[in-house]
Amino acid sequence: MSQLFFGKPAPTFQSTPKPGHHPSSPKVNEGKYDCPDSGIDISNISNRRNVHNSTSSELPGEETTTVLSSTIGKKAQDLIERINQSRAMDQEIMTTFENKLMNKVSEVCQQVKEQMFSSYEEHGCGMEANLKELSEVLERSSQLSMELQGASQTLSAINNSLQQTAEN
Repeated sequence: MSQLFFGKPAPTFQSTPKPGHHPSSPKVNEGKYDCPDSGIDISNISNRRNVHNSTSSELPGEETTTVLSSTIGKKAQDLIERINQSRAMDQEIMTTFENKLMNKVSEVCQQVKEQMFSSYEEHGCGMEANLKELSEVLERSSQLSMELQGASQTLSAINNSLQQTAEN
């Protein structure tokens, strides 16, 4: 039958069964090849090829069979082309979606980086102020420690002087 489609071999497609559907051996109705959807009885197409007309070189009904095969071939080819166009559109949609998503992710990452650096600056300024205050407190503490040591030495000298006066 592949020879009937414009002299080109028929395309082959491979499909995987849906979950829950298992391939089973096809049931063949012997001698009955009716196409219920189209109302066309094609059970005698193969028989027509074998019948010869003595006055003509053509087979009886061959023209009808060729037209029918040609029509079916054209419809199948149109369907395949529509499926391929649909798949191409799906690919374009996915590519566009992927690009938009990547742009959005990059944009959000940039915003997060900016917020992170802003947070670093805020905390850095706060830590700098705290370190400055700590430095001032440590400097004042050092000055007070030196003053306290000086006062302690003065008191110690006064104490020694008083003890010597009391002994004399």
